Amino acid sequence: MTAPGSAGEPTVAPVTVHDYTWSAEAGTLSIGGVVPRRSWSVRLLSGETIAEEGDAMGPGRTRRALDYSLAMLPLDQLIRMVRLTSVKLSARRLRATTAGEVLKFVRVLLLGTRYEFGSRSEFSSTTARNKYIPAPGFGHLTRMSRDPFDSLWSCMAYSEVCTDPAVSSERRRWSLVDDFVTSFNAHRAAHVRPSDLLCVNESISKWYGQAGGWSDRGVPMYVAIDRKPKNGCDIQNTACVGEVALCYTSNS
Repeated sequence: MTAPGSAGEPTVAPVTVHDYTWSAEAGTLSIGGVVPRRSWSVRLLSGETIAEEGDAMGPGRTRRALDYSLAMLPLDQLIRMVRLTSVKLSARRLRATTAGEVLKFVRVLLLGTRYEFGSRSEFSSTTARNKYIPAPGFGHLTRMSRDPFDSLWSCMAYSEVCTDPAVSSERRRWSLVDDFVTSFNAHRAAHVRPSDLLCVNESISKWYGQAGGWSDRGVPMYVAIDRKPKNGCDIQNTACVGEVALCYTSNS
């Protein structure tokens, strides 16, 4: 609702939400002091820095989506995934994997979030499920055929797994991803410089809990990303505006 101001211009009427009254004046007050303007930047392993408005790499050259993905991926984590996955592949008498193959596998997984599948075998299907949605055809599109993809799917490892029987089963399940989370957070702390602009939002994911069949399979928890689930886990998010744009670019 608006009301006419002293100069005839509309002003925003105060609104009370959760026992707090918001007004146009309150919306301009700084919290914790004035924050100076600062651009976001990401320092690469090469020492080069990607900064705001820094997509250009020279005359007629711009950074690729892969460049942004690699900027967000810790090198030690990639090495760990290659080593642990190769051990599991060798145990099944399959050839060891490589860093390039692991990166391609991750990219295929990200691409798969743009489709809805009934089974993993549909990744490489060249037959459309209906006339309105094209066939995925990932085998042709990504040059990763079904057999290598299935092998990596069943053997991919992200973290050193704790096997100490003195450690609780719940703690051991989390060890499946602990190294990945630790490396990712350390990499961002060391290489990412957030801007002064923050985006505050909330997310909700359908929550299946920490018990039942999912835990029996070794999964610490299971969350389904529905558009608007009726019941779920409500998550409060705060992100650097520049980094949000960077993540969208790297996953596009």
